[in-house]
Amino acid sequence: MTTQTEKPRDEEDFLHHEAARRGMRRTGSRTMEWNPEHQDYPRNWPIQRKTYDMTVMFFLEFYTTIISTTGPSAATKAMKEYGLSRIIALTGFQFMYGVGQALGGLIMPPFSESLGRKKSYLVSAGAYSISCLLVGVVPSPAGVFIGRFISGYASSVPAIVLAGSIEDMYSTSPRLWLLWLWNCSTILGLCVGPIYGSYIVSAIGWRWVYYTAASICAGLFILLLFVSESRPTTLLSRRFEHLKSKVGSRLDGMQISNPDRIDNKHELVQVILVRPARLGVSEPIVITVSILSASAWGMMYLFTESFTVVYGQFGWSSRATSLPFLALIPGIVASGLVRIWDHHTVHRRLQNKDTSPEPEDKIRGFALGAPALAIGLWIFGWTVPPLVHGVPWIASMFPLAVIGFAATEFSYTLSGYIADAYTIYASTGLAVVSFLRGIASACMPLFAYPMYAGLGSNIATSIIAAVATVFAVTPFLFLRFGKRLRLKSPFARYSAEVNERHGGGGG
Repeated sequence: MTTQTEKPRDEEDFLHHEAARRGMRRTGSRTMEWNPEHQDYPRNWPIQRKTYDMTVMFFLEFYTTIISTTGPSAATKAMKEYGLSRIIALTGFQFMYGVGQALGGLIMPPFSESLGRKKSYLVSAGAYSISCLLVGVVPSPAGVFIGRFISGYASSVPAIVLAGSIEDMYSTSPRLWLLWLWNCSTILGLCVGPIYGSYIVSAIGWRWVYYTAASICAGLFILLLFVSESRPTTLLSRRFEHLKSKVGSRLDGMQISNPDRIDNKHELVQVILVRPARLGVSEPIVITVSILSASAWGMMYLFTESFTVVYGQFGWSSRATSLPFLALIPGIVASGLVRIWDHHTVHRRLQNKDTSPEPEDKIRGFALGAPALAIGLWIFGWTVPPLVHGVPWIASMFPLAVIGFAATEFSYTLSGYIADAYTIYASTGLAVVSFLRGIASACMPLFAYPMYAGLGSNIATSIIAAVATVFAVTPFLFLRFGKRLRLKSPFARYSAEVNERHGGGGG
């Protein structure tokens, strides 16, 4: 005969067995979480699964970045077709894209968390494909202005979600290298884009830049149908709902932990607008990092127009003036040497029990990149016409490699510093960075051509180099005062306390 005390025990064992089979475990009397040892937990997936997913996701980010820098090439031809001035054409093709990207980077993070990783990628690829088709098919500037804005907005999604996908599937050591590869692929996309755009425009017309982009993104949409959802909270929620359908009322009162859940419109407004605004105007670290990151990012877009002037003075064709972007690539690859240094630094701190990894460790790479940017710009500015004569064009390629190294370091180290300094508020801090980056990419090409054509390549580059020289001091200020600023910040201090309570570590 079964006693009353045995019956609940049997029911408890049944619930435990069903939950464990689905990769869940109890963390309290009424809460459940993932069992990180379960084979279905994303970090335990087979290498083939991870490789396929990462390849498709990386290519989506890489390709949308390529298309982001095709605007000036297309604008040069489209302005004649539509009877527009150069500035108006650039506004449609580049400014609208950058504004869309800026707004997407600010608005999309909480929505991408609720959608999950896979749906976010699918929405991005689908919207990007349709918007590119809109740019090519609509026979008026309205198609350009609307289509490029939507493209920019859609492109912000992989930029937001990809870091989370890497976090989902990989532990600390491989994650460091995958984040570096992600940053490299993004900077590489900025370099390939102008070449891709100028050669297609000159060969078959500017509309085909966007016809091909629509086709490729449609293909990526199909490939993304076969990736797996990797966001642990999304997977946990699905499994919990499936368990409820299996056991019914026996799970009443039980819940799962979802720290990213937004319960009402007030919270949504706080996450999208209020909190980024507070960090963007009250946090010296966020303000400085955002300005530095946006300046380096915008400089790559400035080159899409300035190279036309600089290398046109060497007698190059408009198509060939995009080729110097290839000189940036060796510098991008060379940044991998700094990642070896980063890995060694983190490993040494973990071995030394008296110290632990700190966010300021990330700034050491920036301490190399900031002076490198200034040096590269000064040398580049005085190895090109019109004030310098008799210097072959090849001389200007070497400082461009140095600039490529610096741009990669700016992108990787500054984003990593914000993520490590603000942990639970990292997405908010990075939303501010993303917003300013988008605005910089929108504005820089608008004044690059008039600036370089009016002042000359030497003076124009010297002005940018002078600003970069001022920036070269900032990493040393961060190394000296960064920790003190962090400890005074209520956001960063609270983040550190939460991270410490949950056993988190930097690096």
